[in-house]
Amino acid sequence: MNTLNDPDYETDDELDHSDDSDSEISDIENQSTNGNWSSQEICPAQRLEFQKFLAETKEKGILTPPIPSLRGKNGHRWSTTPPVTTKRTSARNIVHVVRGPKAVAKNAVTPLQCWELFFSDAILNKILVHTNEKIELMASKFQNQNATVQKVSYNELRALLGLLYFTAALKDNHLSARTLFNSGLCGNQYKACLSSERFSFLLWCLRFDDSKTRDERMKTDRFAPVREVWEIFIENCRNNYKPGSFVTIDEQLLAFRGRCSFRMYMPNKPAKNGIKTVMMCDTTTNYLIDAIPYLGKNTNTNGMAHGEFFVKKLTESIHGSNRNVTMDNWFTSVPLALDLLKPPFNLTMVGTIRANKREIPREMLNVRKRKVDTSLVGYDRELTLTSYKAKKNKVVLLLSTMNETVKADSQTFKPDVADFYNSTKGAVDTFDQLCSLSTCNRKTPRWPNCFVYGMLNSGGINSETH
Repeated sequence: MNTLNDPDYETDDELDHSDDSDSEISDIENQSTNGNWSSQEICPAQRLEFQKFLAETKEKGILTPPIPSLRGKNGHRWSTTPPVTTKRTSARNIVHVVRGPKAVAKNAVTPLQCWELFFSDAILNKILVHTNEKIELMASKFQNQNATVQKVSYNELRALLGLLYFTAALKDNHLSARTLFNSGLCGNQYKACLSSERFSFLLWCLRFDDSKTRDERMKTDRFAPVREVWEIFIENCRNNYKPGSFVTIDEQLLAFRGRCSFRMYMPNKPAKNGIKTVMMCDTTTNYLIDAIPYLGKNTNTNGMAHGEFFVKKLTESIHGSNRNVTMDNWFTSVPLALDLLKPPFNLTMVGTIRANKREIPREMLNVRKRKVDTSLVGYDRELTLTSYKAKKNKVVLLLSTMNETVKADSQTFKPDVADFYNSTKGAVDTFDQLCSLSTCNRKTPRWPNCFVYGMLNSGGINSETH
């Protein structure tokens, strides 16, 4: 069968997402030395006083500049003096939640019952109906109407998914069907369930939506081939678990090199090429709470920047809870941080921020005259902006609405906001690693199959969360 002529195939240009790391501080700092200072920034006399202070100070940790404030390119004012605080915890940091399973998930005991919370009958029945539609179409092309091309039953579909999990557990997912079902190479465990031909046929016929209406739906939604089952799955993820006080938003890249109109190239990810999904996970347990596939720059964001849209959309299930959201510089901005503090969001955030944001004072980007292990902190009401020089030519910028003040460790001189960010930033990466350690992914030319394999991985990890 010539798969390249299959009508379910889709082709388009590959999206490049190579610019996904922190902006180079040194490049922007070089630009700041050309004398083109904004009139909204600090005056030349204060600038000279500040530079002299950096050159002469021998302190490490949090530096206290001799000038009262710093200003960004757009005039945003940051006080260099910490605000007066009380011993009472700020209202925005008081969280009343108990992390753990909720609703019917509390009654799930066995591994199978836990898995069924995520891959419910609503998902399996949709896959069953649409897969049988494809089987009926494909079977008509075969002269020999044997058991291989018969319609799949509910139990056989579950058996097929079970075999995919079995290949994940034994790390056999990279093997061809012919090898898997070879008794001399892999034993009889696969053969006892299905034949090699039936296994391959069912995987090829797997469908997750109505092919008759797909073209019409694809005009407004490039994710249409798996949209219905995905929405049910992610709703199950939201409904079965209550996250703790801290969540993390980051990106996952599902490896895929076939044709897909929203395939991404991300050189910083192990897979390099694939389908990008923006995820929110519980920081402590790495449980997947919510996720949105990234469909390219044409994504309807209702006029918001992409990072702002994803954060506000992903956090809908925790709005009004005072939880903290950790994020990287693709999402972080001053306007977003301020918006999240207001109703209906009522959330705090901690994240790295790119050096080209206009709210950042140029003095915080100066790496040449500052000593290693020094930090500059700017305060603006609930906002704290920290510039931490971790290495000789590297400054890390962190924006927080959780920290009322910033303190440095007495031995490492690292600011506490940096320690907190490092301890909470990896939840999505850890979740991705857990999926990769035991993965159902199989080589396929169809991106919908690839994405559903990823859903199986996610459902497996979530079902093991306590």
